[in-house]
Amino acid sequence: MNQSPAEDTFASESILVCVSYGPSSERLIRRGAKLAQAFQAPLTILTVGVQDEDTYHEERDRNMALWTSLAQQLQAEFLISKRPSRDAAEVIIETARERKITQIVLGQSVRTKWEELTEDSIMNEILRSIELVDIHVVSVKRQVEQHEDDYEPGTKAYLVRDGDSYVLQFETSAADAIEGTFYQSVYTDFNNGIFKTIRGQEVIKYHIFDGAVTT
Repeated sequence: MNQSPAEDTFASESILVCVSYGPSSERLIRRGAKLAQAFQAPLTILTVGVQDEDTYHEERDRNMALWTSLAQQLQAEFLISKRPSRDAAEVIIETARERKITQIVLGQSVRTKWEELTEDSIMNEILRSIELVDIHVVSVKRQVEQHEDDYEPGTKAYLVRDGDSYVLQFETSAADAIEGTFYQSVYTDFNNGIFKTIRGQEVIKYHIFDGAVTT
């Protein structure tokens, strides 16, 4: 069956989202997902050099869990470049060529290897190296570490056992539910954030992604 010109256009599109540590990574992925949905195009998520950032273990694990979860939900390919010594633009260009990427989503003002990507020289390097590519630069909040104002005011909530894990609920009749406070990230419209509860004299913290506890 012959395809229409519109179908040919959609079929030729491919979206690449470049992410790094920080709460704004979800915003970039969601933006890329909207583009992928609009163009009926495959979506690829790329991060560079996660093994090198030894001082950010907690943030690394939190973001890796989020990216993996989102990639599964969005049926996207998740790539990790373990070559931190290479120039980030070079990694993007190589990935874009291999996967015939036509649209790239980048974050502006991110304190990592992506930081210089919004400079004209880097942008031009990518544009010169890849034919017929569009670059979407998304404005995000500059951040070095998590601050309290990255979360909405706390809401009473519960963690309810669901198989081998726990899910977040705001009302429950479960006798073994864990009562606590949920702080939703200001960077998402979904149930992503931190759940805190008190056990004895100890404050226990759980990371929540898409309404479920993640380790």
